[in-house]
This record gives sequence, C-alpha cells and structure tokens, in this order.
Amino acid sequence: MEISCPDRPMEEIMNTVFFIVDRRWMVIHWNTVAENLSARKAKDVIGLNLWEACGMTIPEKFYSVYHEAFLREIPKQNVVLHWAEMGNWLDVVSCQSDDTLSVSFRSNLRTTPPTDLRDRHIVLNEIYRFVTEVTADCLWEWNISAREFFWLDGGHHRAFGYPIINAIVPQQFWESCIHPEDKSRILAGLESAISIGGATIWEDEYRFKRADDTYCYVRDRAHIIYDKGHTASRMIGATHDITARRQAEIQLLESERILGQERLLKQKEFTEAVLAAQERERADIGKELHDNLNQILGATKMYIELAKTDAKRREICLNKSSALLVTVIEEIRRISKTLTIPEGTFPACAANRGQWKGM
Repeated sequence: MEISCPDRPMEEIMNTVFFIVDRRWMVIHWNTVAENLSARKAKDVIGLNLWEACGMTIPEKFYSVYHEAFLREIPKQNVVLHWAEMGNWLDVVSCQSDDTLSVSFRSNLRTTPPTDLRDRHIVLNEIYRFVTEVTADCLWEWNISAREFFWLDGGHHRAFGYPIINAIVPQQFWESCIHPEDKSRILAGLESAISIGGATIWEDEYRFKRADDTYCYVRDRAHIIYDKGHTASRMIGATHDITARRQAEIQLLESERILGQERLLKQKEFTEAVLAAQERERADIGKELHDNLNQILGATKMYIELAKTDAKRREICLNKSSALLVTVIEEIRRISKTLTIPEGTFPACAANRGQWKGM
C-alpha cells in the first residue's frame, strides 16, 4: 500500500532552527528555518563566523550556552532561553561531536496562526499514522540530503536518557551512538536500502549507546520516502529497545552451552566407567587363563607324553588328554562370550575417547 506523506520535513513543520559550527564558530550548515528566521540564505552564511554574520539576530545569552558546550565538551544538553526580541521562550538543544557543535531550537509558545496550526495537526496525524505501522518507542525522521535526524516525542529521552525532545541532531551524532562493531554493517545496509530505489521499508538490529555510555540492543524499522524524482529523500521510523529480549536469547544460548557441556561430561564419566570395567574384566580373564587353563593344558601335555612311553596305559592317557582338551575348548568359548561388547555401547565410547582426553 502506498502511503501519502507531507512534502516538507519535520524540521520545517515544527519550525525548528538547525545549524552546525566548528570550533572557530564558522558556519558549516544552515537549514531552511534558520534562513527564514535570520533572513539570511545558507549560501550567504556558510563559511562565515556565526557571531559576525548573525550577531544582531541571535541573542548574546546563546553564546554562553554554545561556548560552554565547546569548552566542557558537553555531548548534549537541553536548556530553555528567553528571546526577548521574539517574545518567546526557546527550547535549545546542542550536540558537541568531534570538532563541531550542532544547535537546534524552536519556540515553545503557540504563536502560530490557526490556519498553520490546522495544517500542522493534519500533517502530524499523518506522521503518527505512518509510524503506527512500525511500532515505536522512539520516533524519528531522517533528512537524508541534510544529514539530520529529527527526534520526535521524547522517546530518546525516556528510553536512552538523551535530553532531546522534538529537536534535530546531526547524523554524525547518531552514527557515533552505534556500537563500533555494528557501525559498518548498519551504514552499509542503510546505503543499500536507499540506493535500490524500490525499497519501502528498512529495518535492522544493532547496539546503541545510551546517554550514560552503556549500550543496549535496539531494532530500527522505518518507511523510506521518495521525492518526485524517485530519489530517497527521507525516512520516518522508530527505534525499539530489545535489550531484554536479546539478553534472554543470550542467556538461553549460554544455558544450552552449559547443559551440553554437562551432558558431555556425564557421558564421559559413564564411558570411562565402562572402559574401566572392561579393563578389570580383561585383567580377570588374563588371570584365569594363566591360573586355570595353563594348568589344564599342562596336565594334557603330561598325559600325551605318558601315552608315548606307556603302551599299556596309552588309551587311558589319550582319553584323559581328550577330555581335558574339551574342557579347555569349552572354557575358551565361555571366556570369548564374556569378551563380546554390547552393540552401541563400547565402540561409540571408544570412538569418542580421544575427544574427551582434553576435558
């Protein structure tokens, strides 16, 4: 089913300013809302010092917030500042990553004209209908060309501790939260999904860093949105914390591994007991052969020797020799039966004996 969606990204719908500067306060990125607010186009601002280019537009109080973020290398913060000229209180979110500072802010007062408000409500309802299909703990929109994420509804604050609610974070910051062992796989999968051209859904699982620097397992699922030129322009999706499920799976695998080792150990003990019993039985048979059969064979030889020299008693000696030989044959048959190994017991044990030597 083809799902309709708003033509404008969430940052414009929510009227959110977003820009990026380096440590020299040179502007690297300047979004459309920033253009409208400052009346300065991105091409006229990018490459210039923020305070020289827009010092008259942005309140001085903002400088202390941004400067502190750079000096203390605060990775993320959420503060509320008053912009007297606009008569508004602004929710300001800054993300420090490497040598850049990303800043977004929007008014938390409802001064929007009613007509525009109705338009926003219609769009937001459409967005929420969109994300109900992907089930969400943390909702987000990715502006692919601008390399920005709009984190919606405070889900990332509730689930992961980031004090970012309805604000923009740079793609670089999101990538830095992916576990190093998963990062290449996830980014390659995303690139493949948006390059195919016909894919409508992207989903994957990976480890995501919380605000306290611990990692959790998450599952991302999102709709891919295409522009009129059939190029992937945005993705709207949700991040779901699946740590409990993955930990249960890991514990199950560990339990199976331990159970398998215990089963193998018990089988080893049983086999060793069988082998020991066989060794004792062989020792007993060897003793019996030496003590009993050797004596009978010795008597048999004596009677045969007498038969050679004593013609009168030859027949008696040969009969006794024959009887003793019958006894020996029967005894050997009895011993042979005791040496027969029950099928399916000893051979299998013996075959695996070398495997257990290292245990």
